[in-house]
Amino acid sequence: MAKEIQTSTFVENILNILSNLPTGLRNQIVKNRLNEFLLFDCDEKKTIIKDILANYGKINNQSLLKLVESWFDSLSELRSDQINSIFYQYLLEISLNPDLVKNFNQDFLNSLSKILISFPKTKKIRLLHCFFEVVFNVPNPHLFINVIPPIIIEEGTKTY
Repeated sequence: MAKEIQTSTFVENILNILSNLPTGLRNQIVKNRLNEFLLFDCDEKKTIIKDILANYGKINNQSLLKLVESWFDSLSELRSDQINSIFYQYLLEISLNPDLVKNFNQDFLNSLSKILISFPKTKKIRLLHCFFEVVFNVPNPHLFINVIPPIIIEEGTKTY
């Protein structure tokens, strides 16, 4: 239990520090961490994802949105199979443990949508295609389909 609290505090601190870095530096660090993440085994990835999802709510919304924007930007530069793999691991963990995202309210989801929609067309299309491909391949797609903001569905259908 003490180790879990220590790990949780560590992850919270890292997320806070990253979210407050200048955009260029934050983007580069996030990109490097994503590339490292891809090299981890399944158990390590699962632990990292659980820690991130358990701690996102401890970061103020503006800082979290900056961090997610960097994450989206870095993801969009990966190959589609890598993006799918990362999305799948996150969505699978959420579908197995929906309480991890109980603090995601509609305003927050709309803010995430605005970030995604603001991306250049090629990055936005790549992320949307990968996201929808993964959503339809997780064990409980309706868990996600029911909360996807309409603007994301509209943007996703425009690209086909």
